[in-house]
Order: sequence, then structure tokens, then C-alpha cells
Amino acid sequence: MIQKEMLTYQDLDKELNRIERELRKNDYYIKRKKLKAMQADYEDKLTKLDQKALELKNQLAAARALMQKITNFILEQNKEITEVESESELNYMSKKLAENMEALANVENDIKRILKEGEEVARNFEAISAELPKIIAGIKKCNEEFAKATEAAKPRVTEIKQQQAELRKLINPALFDKYKKLSESQIHPVFVPLQDGVRCGGCRMEMPRGVVESKMQGNGYMVCEHCGRIIYQAE
Repeated sequence: MIQKEMLTYQDLDKELNRIERELRKNDYYIKRKKLKAMQADYEDKLTKLDQKALELKNQLAAARALMQKITNFILEQNKEITEVESESELNYMSKKLAENMEALANVENDIKRILKEGEEVARNFEAISAELPKIIAGIKKCNEEFAKATEAAKPRVTEIKQQQAELRKLINPALFDKYKKLSESQIHPVFVPLQDGVRCGGCRMEMPRGVVESKMQGNGYMVCEHCGRIIYQAE
């Protein structure tokens, strides 16, 4: 037979779970959860923008160094080309000069692209940075309001836990261990009454009467072979 103290303990646990579910349905709790997700997303975006800015900075430095190198080479070619007398050599140097001028134009375009991307990164960073304090303020407000709801529920929660502590002293340790193990496995309720002499009061599955009567002998309860709950014979 399941102790009435154990069943009372379970009922109190059920009430605690109900209070917790109600708190999780609180508008401020839900809003805070969404705002925290937004905060994490925005902070992740800022980190990526920082990384992108550094990448662009390195690209810009490399492009400017290459532009300087090509520019110096072109200046040298311009000096040398005035001293060339051979037509074939002149044609060769003219071709190389044209190639370097084209390379210089490509680098200049690349620099323009990098600068444009940098401006976009800066705009996005500024926009997100402006929104983040608002989100953090919203989270703070939700925390304050949710704390009020939690505080309102606190007296009853404290009372329930005190009652459970007293009941715990009277409950058979082995029975309580069974309860905790199944409860922690997310089986709720753990103890359910036998219905119609053959049916589990939890999953409602029917079992052979002979099996039920056999297993009920002794302790006055049995484990449901379908859902794992502990079935007891209601008085």
C-alpha cells in the first residue's frame, strides 16, 4: 500500500509544478526569453562585424601596399622608356606598362570595394550598437517585473516545501527513492490509482486481471508495464 503521506507529497509536487508552469507563462518571462535571444544574436553579429572590419583592414593595407609597388614600377618604367632606342624593346616596355596600368586600375577598384564594404560594416555596427542598450534595458525591466511575480508565489512555495519536509520524515525511504527516480525521469504523476481493477490510472492501458491481482499482492502496488508508473490500489 502506498503511504498517504507519499501521495500527499506527490500532490504538493504537482502544485509546485503548476506554479512553475504558470510563472513560465508569465508575459515578462516570455518576453525576457525573446530579448535574451535577440541580445545573443546581436552580440554575435557585432563579433562577426568586428572580425569583418579587421579582415577588411588587412585587405586594405595589402591593396595599398600593392598599389604603391605598382605605382613605383610604373614610374620606373616611364623613366626607362624615354631612353629606349630599339622599337622592339619599346613595344615590349609599352606592353608591360599597359599591363601595370591595368593592374593599378584593378587595385584601385579593389580599394574602392573594400572601402565601400567598410562603410557598410560601420553602418551595421552602429545600428546594432544603438539597439543593444534598448534590448538590455528591456531585459532588466522584464527581470524586475518577473521578480514581482516570483515574489508573489514565494510564500506558497515556501509553505509547500515546509510541508514536504515534514512529510519526508514519515515516508518510507525505499518508496521515496522510487518516487524521485521516476520523477527525475519526467514521469508524472509517479503514483496513479488502479482503475476498474485492470486499468492504469496514468496511461489508461488495460492489463489482464490475473496479472494485476498477482502483482498487487504483498506491497499493494505494481509497476505499469506500459508507462512505468507505479499503480496502487485505491482505498
